Amino acid sequence: MTMIEKKPVAGVFFFGPYRLNAVERTLVREGSKVILGSRAFDLLVALVQRQGAVLSRRELMEFAWSGLSVEDSNVRVQIARLRREIGCGDNGIRYIASVSGRGYSFVAPVEWSEEGPPQSVRVEGSYGLPPLLKRALGREDNVVELSQALRERRFVTVVGAGGVGKTTLVTLVAHRLPDFPRIYFVDLGTLEAGALINDAVASAIGVPSTDEDTQAGITDRLSGAPTLMILDNCEHVIDAVAELVQPALRASSNVHFLLTSREALRLPGEAVYLLRPLGAPPHTGRLTAKQALFWPAVELFMERAADGGHHQPLGDEQAATVAAICRRLDGNPLAIELVASRVGAYGLDRVAELLDDRLSLCWRGSRNAVPRHQTVEAMLDWSYALLSEKSQKVLHRLSVFSGEFSLDAAAAVAGGDDIGPSDISGAIVDLVDKSLLAFQGGTGPARLKLLGITRTYAALKLAESDENTRIRGKHALLRMQNFPQRAFSGKVPFADTRHRPAQPLF
Repeated sequence: MTMIEKKPVAGVFFFGPYRLNAVERTLVREGSKVILGSRAFDLLVALVQRQGAVLSRRELMEFAWSGLSVEDSNVRVQIARLRREIGCGDNGIRYIASVSGRGYSFVAPVEWSEEGPPQSVRVEGSYGLPPLLKRALGREDNVVELSQALRERRFVTVVGAGGVGKTTLVTLVAHRLPDFPRIYFVDLGTLEAGALINDAVASAIGVPSTDEDTQAGITDRLSGAPTLMILDNCEHVIDAVAELVQPALRASSNVHFLLTSREALRLPGEAVYLLRPLGAPPHTGRLTAKQALFWPAVELFMERAADGGHHQPLGDEQAATVAAICRRLDGNPLAIELVASRVGAYGLDRVAELLDDRLSLCWRGSRNAVPRHQTVEAMLDWSYALLSEKSQKVLHRLSVFSGEFSLDAAAAVAGGDDIGPSDISGAIVDLVDKSLLAFQGGTGPARLKLLGITRTYAALKLAESDENTRIRGKHALLRMQNFPQRAFSGKVPFADTRHRPAQPLF
């Protein structure tokens, strides 16, 4: 028999709406003291201090009736009284579970603080949520829109390219929402297989490992008070996530799911929130520093450049260069931060020159960042590994286009004996869904474009392959075949959009 520490733990335990101070022997619910008998209070302390563990009747008796000889039924009576006083079982909320033949377990999530009670319900009911950032440039409108979406829908997936700020956005929203007494945040990015999801989620929300059916335990835990479950980085285990989300949504109307992923789950009831990159100045002519700094991408670039040792303010003569870099990086916050951090060491002009070089993909950011966010290359490796072999080949081959291109042009260059027309269509859908390829807006025939940093990455992959010369030859031939169109229409078939506005193709 494992002995339970009789001496109460100093500090405050938090579970649901309750604050438990074992030393002061107080239990407070929403500012009001809950009166418990001394035995019931002792049993609560024992269970909370060993949250998730199964305590036998004998262990509980030793804790609450130390040195006394009492019947086992006393534990059962006091547990029933304790459950009634704290509302265990009301509206599906469960705190104390009976484990047949073994004893009892406190199954609600518990947090402990040695500094006393928190100042808001938000902190009190949040589990695993990253700390709130002081600010996130250019995301205030996104916070408002996503918060509204969560109030109206029970299942929202934030979709966007790697490094665009999906985790940052959901963290901002979670800290500002007053609607949910309980918020759980689970990062799935470290999982190597979908089979591990149930265990990871169960551990995060406090479902005891003794539960035979982990899925049922998760569903039961989420069916109590209004709960927001945030699952971060779902793209590599997306099928397993779908199998977790659907039963939980069917079982309870109290649970809301907020997911981040590089592609949507495509489940019934899912609302997809597309997170766009930060705004960057368009290439419309002369740009002053004051005008450039109105754009969040430029503001972020200059802040991170200063953090990296570049202490010169943005002048009018550098504004166009910084704006061009931000456009080249497609307003991607992570890419902007990594590139801007090298301005102090390399100089602004040299950084701009190296954007198409592998060196820029390998510049490291924060040592505290997760591995997939420490370099641009690691960020893209994560997405690239999720592609099929045919989609990877199409991505390589499309890198020969420096600007916008048509579907016909994509088929002409990327197609071949090994990749037929249906494969091209499927690969393009796959690349768009995974936020690696974008359809351009406007009227007329559909046009596509590889994101700037993605194109650099894909071009390096193509250069390393044995088909580099052949694919570039096909692209050159296609350009030659379309020169007559240029002569009669004045259109530029393969506009380099880094230097001038893109024009329609074909």
